[in-house]
Amino acid sequence: MGKIKNKHHLEILKELKKNLKKTTQVNRDFEKRYVGTDKFCHSIKTADKEKALKVFLKNHKDISSEELVLLLNSLFLGKSFEEVIVAGKLLEFLPDFKKQMNIRLLDKWLNSTNGWCEVDSLCQANFGSDFILGRWLEWEKLLEKFSNDKNVHKRRASLVLLTKACRQSDDPRLIKIAFANIEKLKIEKDILITKAISWLLRSLVKNNKSLVKDYLEENKNSLPKIVVRETENKIKTGKKSKKGAKLLL
Repeated sequence: MGKIKNKHHLEILKELKKNLKKTTQVNRDFEKRYVGTDKFCHSIKTADKEKALKVFLKNHKDISSEELVLLLNSLFLGKSFEEVIVAGKLLEFLPDFKKQMNIRLLDKWLNSTNGWCEVDSLCQANFGSDFILGRWLEWEKLLEKFSNDKNVHKRRASLVLLTKACRQSDDPRLIKIAFANIEKLKIEKDILITKAISWLLRSLVKNNKSLVKDYLEENKNSLPKIVVRETENKIKTGKKSKKGAKLLL
């Protein structure tokens, strides 16, 4: 990938390296398998990653949108798992930037993600109903594009990007595309997709319990069994089943 040229990227790496802890290769290999990444893992705690970002943002309160795009582009091309995760986390701290950013950048950034954790750090917490519905025509087109993409991480994104929004809103536009993407992808066997479908259906339960219940009844033979089991448990108890709670949400 070559030498990092972005000065802000280098500055964040410097802050991250202050929190490096001694760990074994066995632990690193375990973390890589758990998060599904193909990148090197430094095993830096989430709190320490957030601390590094807060220090950076405190020192760069006037950073421009153009500089942020260049920084994010660079981080997503980073060699380590932490650089990609930090890029997704950075967006959480930038609500004003997200409102006006070109959302097609997500397509570019997802090319560099590998494994559920990298996808979800970018897609799950960053875009709620206000962001998506506020620019609906753009988001509708992008979500449909992702659901048809040959890249499994983008297909997962087409589901995960809707989880927060569907918990926050019962807008029929969100419901329609959520079920459309679920219906399109339910035949896939990849666990990245199966667990994302379960997650999205459970997110829909909050505002559309009867609709989800009816959908399960009509599609229980075509949906993966774990999806049916986890979603039914969510409807009955309001919680996710412990048996399915270990991986991929």
